[in-house]
Amino acid sequence: MFDPTTNAEYIPIDPAAVPYAFRIKLWDRTYGLHVRWNDIGKFYTVDLYDNNELPLVYGDPVRYGRPMFGAVEDERFPLPVIIPYAKPGNSIGVVTQNNLGTDVKLWLYERWT
Repeated sequence: MFDPTTNAEYIPIDPAAVPYAFRIKLWDRTYGLHVRWNDIGKFYTVDLYDNNELPLVYGDPVRYGRPMFGAVEDERFPLPVIIPYAKPGNSIGVVTQNNLGTDVKLWLYERWT
Protein backbone atom coordinates (compact mmCIF):
# COMPACT_ATOMS: atom_id res chain seq x y z
CA MET A 1 0.00 0.00 0.00
CA PHE A 2 1.05 3.59 -0.55
CA ASP A 3 1.07 6.12 2.31
CA PRO A 4 0.68 9.64 0.91
CA THR A 5 1.93 11.23 4.14
CA THR A 6 5.37 9.63 3.75
CA ASN A 7 5.53 9.04 -0.02
CA ALA A 8 6.45 5.45 0.77
CA GLU A 9 4.96 1.99 0.41
CA TYR A 10 4.39 -0.60 3.10
CA ILE A 11 3.09 -4.15 3.47
CA PRO A 12 -0.30 -4.07 5.19
CA ILE A 13 -0.59 -6.44 8.16
CA ASP A 14 -3.85 -7.37 9.91
CA PRO A 15 -2.96 -8.33 13.50
CA ALA A 16 -6.52 -9.57 14.12
CA ALA A 17 -6.02 -12.24 11.43
CA VAL A 18 -2.71 -13.62 12.82
CA PRO A 19 -1.69 -16.34 12.18
CA TYR A 20 -2.29 -15.96 8.47
CA ALA A 21 -0.59 -16.25 5.11
CA PHE A 22 -0.83 -14.08 2.01
CA ARG A 23 0.92 -13.41 -1.29
CA ILE A 24 2.31 -10.03 -2.25
CA LYS A 25 4.07 -8.57 -5.26
CA LEU A 26 7.19 -6.64 -4.27
CA TRP A 27 8.64 -4.73 -7.18
CA ASP A 28 9.18 -7.41 -9.83
CA ARG A 29 8.45 -10.65 -7.91
CA THR A 30 5.65 -12.30 -5.98
CA TYR A 31 6.28 -13.74 -2.51
CA GLY A 32 4.34 -15.58 0.15
CA LEU A 33 4.40 -14.32 3.73
CA HIS A 34 3.14 -16.20 6.77
CA VAL A 35 2.74 -14.02 9.87
CA ARG A 36 2.63 -15.58 13.35
CA TRP A 37 2.59 -14.38 16.96
CA ASN A 38 4.90 -16.07 19.48
CA ASP A 39 2.92 -15.86 22.70
CA ILE A 40 5.79 -17.07 24.91
CA GLY A 41 8.34 -14.57 23.59
CA LYS A 42 5.72 -11.88 22.83
CA PHE A 43 6.90 -11.16 19.28
CA TYR A 44 5.82 -11.65 15.68
CA THR A 45 7.63 -13.85 13.19
CA VAL A 46 7.35 -14.00 9.41
CA ASP A 47 8.08 -16.90 7.07
CA LEU A 48 9.09 -15.93 3.52
CA TYR A 49 8.34 -18.09 0.45
CA ASP A 50 9.27 -17.59 -3.17
CA ASN A 51 6.71 -17.58 -5.99
CA ASN A 52 6.90 -21.40 -6.22
CA GLU A 53 6.04 -21.77 -2.50
CA LEU A 54 9.61 -22.79 -1.67
CA PRO A 55 10.66 -21.54 1.77
CA LEU A 56 13.36 -18.89 1.91
CA VAL A 57 13.20 -18.09 5.65
CA TYR A 58 11.27 -19.57 8.58
CA GLY A 59 10.44 -17.58 11.69
CA ASP A 60 12.26 -14.29 11.08
CA PRO A 61 11.47 -12.15 14.17
CA VAL A 62 9.83 -8.80 13.45
CA ARG A 63 12.06 -6.37 15.35
CA TYR A 64 11.55 -2.64 15.32
CA GLY A 65 13.98 -0.83 13.03
CA ARG A 66 15.77 -4.03 11.90
CA PRO A 67 15.68 -4.99 8.22
CA MET A 68 13.84 -8.26 7.80
CA PHE A 69 15.50 -11.31 6.24
CA GLY A 70 18.84 -9.47 6.17
CA ALA A 71 20.98 -12.21 7.67
CA VAL A 72 20.38 -14.72 4.89
CA GLU A 73 19.48 -12.77 1.78
CA ASP A 74 20.57 -13.60 -1.75
CA GLU A 75 19.18 -12.95 -5.25
CA ARG A 76 15.93 -14.81 -4.42
CA PHE A 77 14.95 -12.24 -1.78
CA PRO A 78 12.75 -9.16 -2.22
CA LEU A 79 14.32 -6.27 -4.03
CA PRO A 80 13.06 -3.74 -1.48
CA VAL A 81 14.35 -3.79 2.08
CA ILE A 82 11.50 -4.41 4.56
CA ILE A 83 11.86 -2.54 7.87
CA PRO A 84 9.28 -2.46 10.70
CA TYR A 85 9.08 1.21 11.62
CA ALA A 86 6.70 3.95 12.75
CA LYS A 87 6.14 7.29 11.07
CA PRO A 88 8.54 10.05 12.10
CA GLY A 89 7.55 11.62 15.40
CA ASN A 90 6.30 8.38 16.97
CA SER A 91 8.58 7.20 19.75
CA ILE A 92 8.13 3.45 19.44
CA GLY A 93 10.93 1.02 20.15
CA VAL A 94 9.30 -2.38 20.00
CA VAL A 95 6.75 -4.19 17.82
CA THR A 96 3.70 -5.33 19.81
CA GLN A 97 0.23 -6.72 19.23
CA ASN A 98 -1.10 -3.22 19.87
CA ASN A 99 1.00 -1.37 17.28
CA LEU A 100 1.81 -3.66 14.32
CA GLY A 101 -0.34 -2.71 11.37
CA THR A 102 -1.36 0.60 12.93
CA ASP A 103 1.56 2.68 14.23
CA VAL A 104 4.25 0.23 13.10
CA LYS A 105 4.18 -0.82 9.46
CA LEU A 106 6.45 -2.99 7.33
CA TRP A 107 7.94 -0.19 5.20
CA LEU A 108 9.58 -0.86 1.85
CA TYR A 109 12.86 0.89 1.13
CA GLU A 110 15.13 0.86 -1.91
CA ARG A 111 17.95 -1.63 -1.57
CA TRP A 112 21.45 -0.15 -1.70
CA THR A 113 23.58 -1.83 -4.32
